[in-house]
Amino acid sequence: MFFSVILNGWKKFATLLPKNWLAETPQAFAPRRLGRQSAERERISEIKQKHLLRV
Repeated sequence: MFFSVILNGWKKFATLLPKNWLAETPQAFAPRRLGRQSAERERISEIKQKHLLRV
């Protein structure tokens, strides 16, 4: 039951997408992906700094 509701919602969403949305996706999401990667690097460097200060 719940799965069919999600599936119907996805079908409605998919019909709103342009036909070439897959071709546009990498360019559209590249800045967001790069921002997420830099945030992850920053988080890792903070963890390393905290670990070095503790030792």
